[in-house]
Amino acid sequence: MFFYVTYGLKISSELLLPELVPIENVEVRADVTIRLGKLTSPRLEATKTNCCCYITPEEAYLSWQEGGTFLVRGGREIIIDPIAHAEERILRLYLLGAVLGILLHQRGLLVLHASTVAVNGSALAFIGDSGWGKSTTAGALHARGHRLVSDDVTAIALNSSPIPIVIPGYGRLKLWPDAAKALGASPENLPRLHPEFEKRDRAIAKGFSPTPLPLKGIYLLGGGSILEIKQLSVHEALAAVMRNWYCSRFGRQMLQATGISAHFLQCTSLVNCVSIYHLKRQPDLGALNDIAQLVEQHSAYKMQQVQV
Repeated sequence: MFFYVTYGLKISSELLLPELVPIENVEVRADVTIRLGKLTSPRLEATKTNCCCYITPEEAYLSWQEGGTFLVRGGREIIIDPIAHAEERILRLYLLGAVLGILLHQRGLLVLHASTVAVNGSALAFIGDSGWGKSTTAGALHARGHRLVSDDVTAIALNSSPIPIVIPGYGRLKLWPDAAKALGASPENLPRLHPEFEKRDRAIAKGFSPTPLPLKGIYLLGGGSILEIKQLSVHEALAAVMRNWYCSRFGRQMLQATGISAHFLQCTSLVNCVSIYHLKRQPDLGALNDIAQLVEQHSAYKMQQVQV
């Protein structure tokens, strides 16, 4: 067995997970176990992604044609039934993304499809449709000396304090080759996330924040003729959060298992505690430093207002 920590959880795994922080064999019981095993899944339903699933409040079967089937149970156990000759990097891609997202949801966390950085002792999260640069924006702030908290999967605890708390993930960024180059990396030296994907995996060896942080702002990324930040209304903010709920990718079964009212209450609770802004900019990688600088200035100004 291998032992790791991520999202505040001690994990014992039969699968080697080099993306995660290893820990010594712990005497206390692991929070989560990951093992290989044969699965007989119920009838799976196709989703809008390439994942097929069967989901109840306690169990989730997730299956990918080029990886295999994963069972996530009770927020504590993951069983992997890989296809023959499955590549371990493909198994890890699904395990550390969608599968882990479901597990965190089962543990009562609100999981957003977001990338998050630590700025002045607080967490700032970036949400938005695919291709609008969540990871790239986080990478630009990291390049300016801010610590990465999580990429792609952001887990938020709503009941641990009056302020929502972001639980740190692990130090990796998923970047398209042009974004990686704009951030000073050589794409040809970065491994592909998937043999058929152009996206690359960039390890953040330094500048990762392992400490849970209060969430002080969420930025919805979108297009605009000029670079600007405007606060969303409560209704706009609620719609943005619900649209960027990580588990929405699993379709109708996921919402039924969660409960529409419970999900709505979680999103409402977040919107009532955290300001959400629309960050508009042109799709220009050359402006990344300007975008990061504007976020720094905006968050600092908002912090001053709170203190006053």
